[in-house]
Amino acid sequence: MQDEQTNRRLENKYRPIGELVRGIFFILFGLFAIFAQKLGLGEFRLSPQWMTALGVVLLLYGVFRIYNGIRKLFFNRN
Repeated sequence: MQDEQTNRRLENKYRPIGELVRGIFFILFGLFAIFAQKLGLGEFRLSPQWMTALGVVLLLYGVFRIYNGIRKLFFNRN
């Protein structure tokens, strides 16, 4: 019984850390989508306006993931 509770607590700690890591990746992808063509790192078939819009969406989703991970990691009182 004690081992099951310890394993559940450890599993619950890994999930928010995964949220943080995914959030960082989404933010990095969003920054890449916004600045890659401007810095000469790649040519895309989408127009620069669409790439900027996609980058902003990815940035916002990354911020949401990081917020969610921090909330679950530090403010969840179970």
